[in-house]
Amino acid sequence: MPQRKTLTFSQKRKIQAESKKHKKQNKPINNRNAPTNTELNNLLLLHKNKRFYESEQLARSIVKRFPKHPFPWTVLGISLQQTGRITESLTPIQKSVQLAPRDAEAHCNLGATLQELGRFDEAEASCRQAIALKSDFAKAHSNLGATLKELGRLGEAEASCRQAI
Repeated sequence: MPQRKTLTFSQKRKIQAESKKHKKQNKPINNRNAPTNTELNNLLLLHKNKRFYESEQLARSIVKRFPKHPFPWTVLGISLQQTGRITESLTPIQKSVQLAPRDAEAHCNLGATLQELGRFDEAEASCRQAIALKSDFAKAHSNLGATLKELGRLGEAEASCRQAI
């Protein structure tokens, strides 16, 4: 089973850095192209406190206004998944990858979601992309190992799990 998707330390750090940068003003980070630091902090706080239905609602509100900002898409997908709506979570997680193609976390989340949906070949590709972007990404190696196990490629699965460790 793939590891549950949560905001990683680096994602949280990005939000906090954006917040600090714009602390004195409650303006959108990229003017009209991004939510305010307050909105992002509130979204992160809801998620950290496992208030997934509320984080889903706030994320939906943010993506309506800022459809090109990847972070709320990520939180929306994870919130849906945490509330048992795996199939519904796929679209926002795919959108976060589309908006941030160089984000290893986004690819890893997509791989884990695809694995949970039984789409193992696609899951493998997503996990491998995450590893290509961040070679020491333990969660991606672990998820790849679980996916390869499901595909019956036990030797490769073991090697990937060892890499995770």
